[in-house]
Amino acid sequence: MRNNMKRNTRIKLIALFTAIVLWMYVMAVVDPEDTKLFENVPVTVTNTDELQGDDLVVYPQSDLVTDIYITGKLSDLQKISEEDIHISGSINNPIEGQNYLYLKVNTTKQLSYEFKTDFIVVKLEKLIHKEVDINPDIVGEYKYDVDTVTLLQSTVNISAPRVLVEQVDHIKATIDVNTKENNKLTQRVKLVPVNAKGDEVSGVNLEVKNISAEVTFLEEKKVPINIQLENNSEDVTAYEVNPSTITIKGKKDDLEKITYINTSKIDSKTIGSSKTVDLVIPKDVTSDEKSVVIKSKDQESSVQRLIYKKDEVELVNNSKNVNINDLNIPDNINVEVQLDNNTSLSKSDISLYIDLDANNDEVKEYTIKYKSNITFKNIKIIPSVINK
Repeated sequence: MRNNMKRNTRIKLIALFTAIVLWMYVMAVVDPEDTKLFENVPVTVTNTDELQGDDLVVYPQSDLVTDIYITGKLSDLQKISEEDIHISGSINNPIEGQNYLYLKVNTTKQLSYEFKTDFIVVKLEKLIHKEVDINPDIVGEYKYDVDTVTLLQSTVNISAPRVLVEQVDHIKATIDVNTKENNKLTQRVKLVPVNAKGDEVSGVNLEVKNISAEVTFLEEKKVPINIQLENNSEDVTAYEVNPSTITIKGKKDDLEKITYINTSKIDSKTIGSSKTVDLVIPKDVTSDEKSVVIKSKDQESSVQRLIYKKDEVELVNNSKNVNINDLNIPDNINVEVQLDNNTSLSKSDISLYIDLDANNDEVKEYTIKYKSNITFKNIKIIPSVINK
């Protein structure tokens, strides 16, 4: 048995050696032919100068590739790689639209080739040149303080396939004003072609990609507040305003004409303990302050505050038997009374009521009124109007 195993091993070694010798013979002497597939090999367009002369470009731009079969001696195929294969093509009689790119390859005489397809369909677009407006786009903390923006140029020439040029609405120049150390700011800004929605249109060539922009900021000026009362005969010095001055912004010429800012006209009887009043800002200037608070200088000593509960409000002319709980009356109603002297009041001196016949029943809006035998300089009910 052991001798048979030794004999079999010897036979196997002889067979393996014989196979190797035969393979070396075939490779060295016979060298058979074989075919190898190369996929996605890049293709070069050879007549690009002709296309450019006709203002034509390949669009949409994509990698032109093809598949090719190379046939030849096995030894030659083993030496070749994709980098050794140079495929090119030309477009005959190019026109805008679909064209055929006919392919050819540079290869050695020992090798032959065959394409999966002899041509590639490519789309050509007309290259359009156009002058487009540049629009500044101001961003940053001080964007609302900008007076003027002066660009080095107002338009720029662009070039791109027709389909892209038709999408371009304007050229955006984004100006960032996050600093304002001086009245002027100069910076280099990037130009970006955008569509009507403000989105960038990629693939567009600009003659100039960056330009200089000079930003001029609005001037600032601090002016006092002038109180305007509906009754011109009243003494405005009896009232104080907070803040007493505000900062306005505008062009220098416009600011020079303004020495103060008026409040809107106010009835002094409605001021109560205090009242917020809108400011009358001229159209040529702006301000961060839109309103001020006005109050009487001697008001604190002459104002009394009373608090009424919901059930202390009387419903009169209640023909429909409305329940007071059906009305949106708060639990506490504040009444501020300004007296002509330092006399004292009590809740019994004032009664609150709602006249249901005198209110707007369609919108369910009701006014809280008062009755009293005492004369007041002013009375303020908070809230004075409630909704059902």
